Amino acid sequence: MISLGPADPCLHSLLGLLIDPGGARTMSLAQWDKTIRLARQARLLGVLAHRIQSRAGLLADVPECVLGHLYSATAYSAHRSQLLRIELTALADVLPAELPVVLLKGAAYLVQDLEVARGRLPGDVDLMVARNDLDRAEAALLGAGWEAEEIDAYGERYYREWSHELPPMRFPGHAVEVDLHHTITPVTGRLKPDTARLFADLQAVPGERFLVLHPLDQILHAAVHLFQDSDLSAQLRDLVDIDALIRAHVRSDEDWQELAARATRHQFDRPLWYVLRYCHAWLGTALPEDLPLIAPSASAVRLLDWIFPRCTLPRIPDQPPGFSRRIAARLALIRQQWLRLPPSLLLRHLGHKTWQSLRPRPAVQHKAG
Repeated sequence: MISLGPADPCLHSLLGLLIDPGGARTMSLAQWDKTIRLARQARLLGVLAHRIQSRAGLLADVPECVLGHLYSATAYSAHRSQLLRIELTALADVLPAELPVVLLKGAAYLVQDLEVARGRLPGDVDLMVARNDLDRAEAALLGAGWEAEEIDAYGERYYREWSHELPPMRFPGHAVEVDLHHTITPVTGRLKPDTARLFADLQAVPGERFLVLHPLDQILHAAVHLFQDSDLSAQLRDLVDIDALIRAHVRSDEDWQELAARATRHQFDRPLWYVLRYCHAWLGTALPEDLPLIAPSASAVRLLDWIFPRCTLPRIPDQPPGFSRRIAARLALIRQQWLRLPPSLLLRHLGHKTWQSLRPRPAVQHKAG
C-alpha cells in the first residue's frame, strides 16, 4: 500500500470498513471513536453507515453507542438529498424546457439512483449547458429570482473569461447553491476535453428533466475534478465516489478499454492514471494489468505520493496539522494553480491576490445603542 503519511493509525480502520464493512465486528470502542471522527471529517460517515447497514446482520455487532452516530449520519444524508431534490424541482420549473441541461457529480448520482449516492452528503447543484446556451440559462435563473454571489470586477472577469463556470447562484432562503458550467475544466487549464463529444454522448434519465454525462465520462469528470481542478484538500470522498462509479460502470475488459480510450480522447490520461493508482491502493479497486494510459514520470509519482496522502486523508479534528501537512497543502495549491492557468495569467492572478491581501481594509463601523 502507498504510504498514508502521518495519518492517524485508525485511518486504516476507516479505509478497511469502506472496503469491507464486516470489519466492524472486531473493532474496539477506542477504534470506533477515532474512526467515526475521521469519517465525519471526510464527509463519509453517511456512506460508512449505509455500507454497514446494508450488510445483513452486521448492526447487531455494532456497539449501541456507535449506532446513534450511524443513524444520525443516515438521517442527515437523507435530509441533504431531499434539499437537493427540492432545488432540482425548482430549477426544472424555470429553465426553458427545450434547453438541454446536464447534471454533474452528486446531483447526477442522485437522479440516477446510483449506489454511490447512498449515504452521500450532496452539496451544491452543478449544472452544465452548451456555451451558446449559457446566457439564456443564466438569464432564466436570474429572472426567476436566483441571485449571483457578489464578487469584484476581477472575480467577475475570472469566472466569465477564464473559468468553466459562472459565479455561484442561490435563491434567497434556499439551502443549496447552484453552479452553472459550460464545460468540465477551466478554459485556461492545461487539459482540453472534447466538449462536443461530451455533449454528443449525453444520456437521458427516465422520468427526469435533466441529462447526465455518459457513465464513463462521469468517472473521467470526477477524476479530472480531483487531480486537475482541486487543491487535493480533504478529497477522500471524491476518491470513494470514483471507486463506486468504477464498480458500477466498468464491468468488462471492453469497458476498461473504452474508459482508457475516452481518457485519451479528452486528454485525461494522467488524472485517470492517478485515480486508479490511489483507488487500487486505498480502496481495493480491481484493475486490469495493461491499460493503455500515459503514465507520469517517476519523479512526479513520488512527489504526488508524498503530497496526496497529507492533503487528502482526514485527520483528528482537535489535532493541528503537522509541518509536513502544511507544506504538502502549499505545494498542492501551487500545483492546482499551475494546472489551471498559463504562466502569464498565473502571474497576473497572483499579483492581484497579493495586492488584495496588502490593501488596507476599511474599519468596521459599529452603531451606537
